[in-house]
Amino acid sequence: MTDTLHPQVAALLARYRRELRDTRPSDALDARISRLVAAERKVLPRRRSLLRRVSFWAAAAGLAALAIVAGILIGMRLERGTATRMAQETALPADFSLWPTDSVALQIPAEYSAQGTLVAVDPNVHSTGKRYWIDVVVSNDGTVRIDRIVPAETSQQKGSPDGITLQRP
Repeated sequence: MTDTLHPQVAALLARYRRELRDTRPSDALDARISRLVAAERKVLPRRRSLLRRVSFWAAAAGLAALAIVAGILIGMRLERGTATRMAQETALPADFSLWPTDSVALQIPAEYSAQGTLVAVDPNVHSTGKRYWIDVVVSNDGTVRIDRIVPAETSQQKGSPDGITLQRP
C-alpha cells in the first residue's frame, strides 16, 4: 500500500502492534496443548448404515401412501354422502318438469327494414312492403324459438286482427 492510512486506522494498528509485542508464551498454554495432543482420540459416532437409511425412507414412503389412500377413501365417502343428501334436499315437486310441458305460440307480423332485417310491425297499418308472419313459441322453461316464417300472401291469417294468437299445444 502506497497510500497513507487513515489516522484512526493507523492508531489502531499501532495499539495492536504494541499488544502483540507484549504477549509472551506461557507455561499453562503449553501444558494445555500437550495434554490435548497426548489425549486418546475419542471415537466419533459411526455413520448410519445403508440399511438403516433405506428403511427410514421406506417407512416414510409407506406412511405417505397410507395417508393418500385414507384421503381418497374419506373423499369418496364424503362425495357419495353429499350426492345423496343433495338429492334429498333438492327433491322437486311432482308437478315440476325439466322439459317444457306448456308453451304459447305467438304469430307476429313483420316486414323487412331498410337494414335488411325482419322487424315487427303494426298489423293494422298496411304498407307497400312485403309482409311475413313469424310464429314464435315461448315455453314454460323460458326458451323462445322461432317456429317458422311465412309470407303473408300465401298463408292464411289465423288469430285475432292484431296478428297475435295465443295457443296452447
